Amino acid sequence: MTEHPETLKDEIRQFLRLNLNPVDAQRVTSGKIHLEVWRAPDKPRAVGLEMNHPGLVNLWLARQHVPQALPASITRMDKEPTLNGWTDEAGKGANSNLNAYVEFRRKKIARLGVSSIEDAILVLEALLK
Repeated sequence: MTEHPETLKDEIRQFLRLNLNPVDAQRVTSGKIHLEVWRAPDKPRAVGLEMNHPGLVNLWLARQHVPQALPASITRMDKEPTLNGWTDEAGKGANSNLNAYVEFRRKKIARLGVSSIEDAILVLEALLK
């Protein structure tokens, strides 16, 4: 089920506040406008959030932390590390702000596009296991 975009973002933020810890922006000028990073307590697992897309939230994860079984409703795009960022088969990159975080730098990552709270929770709960 697709959520109203603001409802989806509010519910994701509520889950994050209750279960994960915010990671300070690596650049003082960041403002966390295009990317927020949250980390699981006591685990080196993190998620980057892009919430500035209409009707969709992008969750960025190191590929090793992506749940094995994803529903078809989650759009997955794998990215390979390059010298200065990431690229995929189509030559498209990733949010360059991820480079500022050791949790993502030079790692194979995936962008998971979610449009329902159920899909977001499935991904986020995997970080806590």
